[in-house]
Amino acid sequence: GVFAAAVAAAMARDATVDDVVGGSLSVAHDGTKSAIEAVVDRARRVSDGSGVARELRAAMAPFDTVGEDYRDPGLGARRPSRLHSIEELPIALGLLIVGRGDYTTCVMGAVNYGRDADSIGTMAGALAGAMGGRDAIPAAWREHVARESRIDLEAPGATMADVAAEIFAMDQHRQGARDDAFKRLSAEEARLRS
Repeated sequence: GVFAAAVAAAMARDATVDDVVGGSLSVAHDGTKSAIEAVVDRARRVSDGSGVARELRAAMAPFDTVGEDYRDPGLGARRPSRLHSIEELPIALGLLIVGRGDYTTCVMGAVNYGRDADSIGTMAGALAGAMGGRDAIPAAWREHVARESRIDLEAPGATMADVAAEIFAMDQHRQGARDDAFKRLSAEEARLRS
């Protein structure tokens, strides 16, 4: 849910990195909220460079359920709680801050972070891509992934946009019908009172 809120904030026209962070914090609780706040605070104090992964990891470590030995997690791994958080989203948000929303910087930062890099990269890429739109993603990357995956990456987005427009039009029609019904009821009530 916290990631969905971040994506929704990123999809808003002219969204900023702060809007995305705010969207996630508006619904986060307990350990997840504390982890996001700690990683975001650290990310605001570092610059893009070789020490970013180490800095963000240090901010995340007190909240992480997996621990330092990523390949041998404990029984409580990947279970958020009042004290702990799953690592991927806080780190993706930290990378979004350090990369100032730049898609390539965010995704490459995730790849170089290690640990669950594919999930972190997916989240950071989704957020930066939502903020910047299709053209934020390098054309060569889009073309290569589409070709190698044998899928049309743009068709689902176009379909979702069409469905959203259709739902919006139906909502407007229903709201107009409700407004008309209310006006008729109000007129009838006024007539009966007179």
